[in-house]
Amino acid sequence: MIKVVSRGHTACAAAYLTPKISTYLESFKVGFDDELCTNVQLSFMKSDGGLTPVDDFGGHQAILSGPAGGVIGYAKTAYRKGLSG
Repeated sequence: MIKVVSRGHTACAAAYLTPKISTYLESFKVGFDDELCTNVQLSFMKSDGGLTPVDDFGGHQAILSGPAGGVIGYAKTAYRKGLSG
């Protein structure tokens, strides 16, 4: 998000989204066996396309990652090709 969103906007996004994402991630991890979570590194895609461990993932990193990034990518691709929903 460097140079795209000002520091204040980043702080606001993190403050709003991080608690919600943390709650989601805790419920997400419950679906895995304890052994799997210990032996496999679970990572999430950040806005910049990089990966981060699930325990370090915060709201400001999620704005255009994962499902949101996929939806935006699909929308831009469909728009360019002239497709409609």
